[in-house]
Amino acid sequence: MTVTNATFVIERQLSAAPSRVFAAYTSLEAKAAWFKTPSDAEILARDLDFRVGGKERFHARWPSGLVTDFQATYHDIVENERIVLVYDLLHGGEKLSVSLQTIEIRPEGSATKLIHTEQGSYFSGGLEAVQGREHGTTWHVDNLVAMLEGREARAFA
Repeated sequence: MTVTNATFVIERQLSAAPSRVFAAYTSLEAKAAWFKTPSDAEILARDLDFRVGGKERFHARWPSGLVTDFQATYHDIVENERIVLVYDLLHGGEKLSVSLQTIEIRPEGSATKLIHTEQGSYFSGGLEAVQGREHGTTWHVDNLVAMLEGREARAFA
């Protein structure tokens, strides 16, 4: 079995204060507003304990039948500036990857620059898995931007 290591970075300018951007990550209610799932997805578990050492889990069965399980631990949180977490992603009970995710929130005048960096080790799927992760993460970041700017967030398909 080979391991594919990869890094991707997603940057966005938002017309929202850093405190609003940060707050969008801090509770299940806030995150659910932009981390949309199809209405026919079955949520098996969804928990968020947003603190250093806290855990997050999003376990779901998708309309395709695929069962995914996102299991994260928060390692560093600086209010309105930075969030660092490490997560495992399982597909069908098999570990697909382990990733270090860093979210930077930087004030730029009346706007905010959001920098999402993800460094991952992918245990199956190779570059296709990396591209799929980047696509899905971009979808969610774009939904976050839309929600904070008063537009509708779209369910991930």
